[in-house]
Amino acid sequence: MNKIGFRIYRFKEGPSVGLTVNEGDWTKKVVDIRDILKLYNSEDESKFAMFMSFSENGAYITIARAISGRGGDNTAAWIYIPNNIEVTGNDIIPIIEVVKEELSASKSNVERLTQIFNKDYRTTESADYMPSSSEKIFAKRDVGFYPLKDIIGEKRYQPIYSNYNVILIKDMDGMEIVDKNITDLSSEKMVETLVFCPPVKQDLPNGVTVHFNTSGYPLFNKPVRVYKSKHINLVFKRIGFEDIPYMDSVEENDQICGVPRFDWKKSISRDQFKVVAAHDSNVDLTDDATITVNNVELKWHQPILISEHDGQQAKVRFSVNGYEPAEEYIDLLHAATSITVKLHRAERAQSWKIELANGHTAVMDLRSKYLSGDKYESPIKGYSREDGVLRYTNFGVFKQRAIGFLMAVATFVVICLGVALFEWFDNHNFEWQLGWPPLKVEKIGSYKAESSTPTESYSNNDDETTPSDQSSVNEDGSLSKAIAYLDNEAGVWQRDSLIKYPELVGLFEELNSYEFSKILNRDSKLRESKNFKKICDAININSGKQFNGNFCGEGDYSITVSNYEKKLNKPVDQPKASANGGVASEAAKKAQKSSSNTPASQKTPVNNPTKEQKPKRGGV
Repeated sequence: MNKIGFRIYRFKEGPSVGLTVNEGDWTKKVVDIRDILKLYNSEDESKFAMFMSFSENGAYITIARAISGRGGDNTAAWIYIPNNIEVTGNDIIPIIEVVKEELSASKSNVERLTQIFNKDYRTTESADYMPSSSEKIFAKRDVGFYPLKDIIGEKRYQPIYSNYNVILIKDMDGMEIVDKNITDLSSEKMVETLVFCPPVKQDLPNGVTVHFNTSGYPLFNKPVRVYKSKHINLVFKRIGFEDIPYMDSVEENDQICGVPRFDWKKSISRDQFKVVAAHDSNVDLTDDATITVNNVELKWHQPILISEHDGQQAKVRFSVNGYEPAEEYIDLLHAATSITVKLHRAERAQSWKIELANGHTAVMDLRSKYLSGDKYESPIKGYSREDGVLRYTNFGVFKQRAIGFLMAVATFVVICLGVALFEWFDNHNFEWQLGWPPLKVEKIGSYKAESSTPTESYSNNDDETTPSDQSSVNEDGSLSKAIAYLDNEAGVWQRDSLIKYPELVGLFEELNSYEFSKILNRDSKLRESKNFKKICDAININSGKQFNGNFCGEGDYSITVSNYEKKLNKPVDQPKASANGGVASEAAKKAQKSSSNTPASQKTPVNNPTKEQKPKRGGV
């Protein structure tokens, strides 16, 4: 707002608001002033009380007169001057005179007042005032030491006023101030305050900020109100560079802070560098290193300043005794916080006495970057230093041979472990299952003929041999176990379990593919098994039926005796018998007859292997 605000506030048997010109948020500060009028002698209704108060955004000049009625009844005019317009003492004095006239009249001239407060004033940058205190502490200024146009004009705002609730103004026609506890500021020096603005962004390089050079370095980023001609100490800051101090003097309103000539300097210290050995980064050489920046040596706790221009390509040299010096051009303005440099060992020369094969000594010169600095340690492998002479030692050779032997032993052990592990893996079945453990491991049975080949243990129809007594004993023991398994309580035959018994090898495949002739050939040997007898009886009863495919589904390796028997007894559609009376039936009858008439010792199982058999591994 670039106008002066005005409101008439009347209190007679209660508050009432009169004329308001240029209404805004400022009217919220217009309050009942009866408590303030108690500071005056208000019996003379022709006299006026005048006082000032302040908010952050402007100054309030209040002119009031007592009116007839109850004690404290009054009519007050509030004049609001925003802090962003220039209103001089010569501008405000005529306004106050008109306001006093209108307050004294029986009826205010609304048109006249409206016209006065519609004037536009020159705007300035807004700088906050320090608002008046909320505590009921009062001060006064008598007109005389300073003229009224200074008190309510350009010097109306004084920072000291923020310590008080209102500043009472006693002029010639004003009410008499009767309260003796009011602080008198009449002789207090008055200085004009001006608006001081920070530099414009275009004048500041990127990353540069302006701060007041006071405790905490508050940021100067918005206009402030300061005393005229006061020297303001500022500091310009930039991250990574030394601060640049600057002082400015404020002589006019809305003055913009000046900008110095920037000569930024960066502080460089030894703490920014770390020197290590190239062959071993754990060897820290920083304490022993000599570091120079642009030919200026860096010392501990004594940083140096280099200009922004020189720091962009600074020549930094590193040197350590016993190492090759290094010289680099580094941008110290944008370098990392810690700069690590690796130095390579310098070439060294040493002379050693060495024992020859004939027992005499000779002097040998060694030159290398990798020579140790220890003059008591032998530089040649396999030699030791004794009495200043390098002598060959057998321990070095023995050590090398011992290491080679141990490596060979270790390699052999690893190979043996690998072979054993492979063999164990090859002899076990692995199957995932629900429950614990999730991986079922089962050893695969290995079967060998006990003391004779299959042709010696069994006989076919053309050749008969008699096995030895020991073989018969072994066979009988194995057969009884096989029959016990066939008659297990569950009545389920697992393929992996069947192949554990030599007499049952191949039985699962014969049952699965309905090879009835081969199954019946086993009857003479397995007839003691009740379950096997059920299968044979079912085969004989249903020998005329045709069965195709496999009994077990894919991935199924178990046969339930009852289910198999039901499958055989289940009626199926059969084609009419052929003219020869049914080949399958005849073959089954002949096989049954041959089985019943042939001694057990003369039968050769059809599926009996001719050599040692190792069943194939199952799997998941």
